[in-house]
Amino acid sequence: MSKPGLDRSAAAGRVGVVMCAAFAVASCGGSLFESDIPVPSNYVLAPAPPAPSATASAASAVDLAIGRPDVAPGLDTSRIAVLRGRELGYFRAVQWGGSVTETVQALLVNTLQDQKLFRSVTAEQTRVSGAYLLDPEVRDFQAEYIDGKAAPDVRVTIVGRVIRIGDRRLVDTISATSVQPAAENRMTAVAAAFEAASQRVALELAGNAARIVANDAAATAANK
Repeated sequence: MSKPGLDRSAAAGRVGVVMCAAFAVASCGGSLFESDIPVPSNYVLAPAPPAPSATASAASAVDLAIGRPDVAPGLDTSRIAVLRGRELGYFRAVQWGGSVTETVQALLVNTLQDQKLFRSVTAEQTRVSGAYLLDPEVRDFQAEYIDGKAAPDVRVTIVGRVIRIGDRRLVDTISATSVQPAAENRMTAVAAAFEAASQRVALELAGNAARIVANDAAATAANK
């Protein structure tokens, strides 16, 4: 059984970069577009399945924005993080389709929109006017090899601050964590575990955010 390769150096980056000085270009053989460095495989995360029908509440008339997530040190990269004890590294020759910031924000926007709990859900940077903002913080987004297990567990933790945009008031803070064991020690199985854990976290945040926004919107309307 093959297993994902590990790059244990968190600082390891591009190595073997060969530069030919301008005066020696003619002596450099081969094309600038040829390389023996393998192209990394890109992985993406699908949002949670859509809700079959809308659930009417005070949040149903609310436009929600999803902020660009703050991401824990070492995780804000397109590389796929892996933790052994307290040693943070990355799987070799694989990466996300974008940075963790971009990947998580897109998953949250699409999952919350598809649950039909709000009138609309958009990324904050689209500048669509909305009444509330969910400001996420990614604390965990890594595979973990623990307890001598051959295959890793994937841990995803996201904290969300629900902010009323009109007066920039923090309404409430919510959090969700999911730990999903990979079915086997292969990268496809690890990616599937990331997807399952991320979807569960996104759904929990969606339900709690809708409840908080509905209560606050109703209270705000009653006080007018």
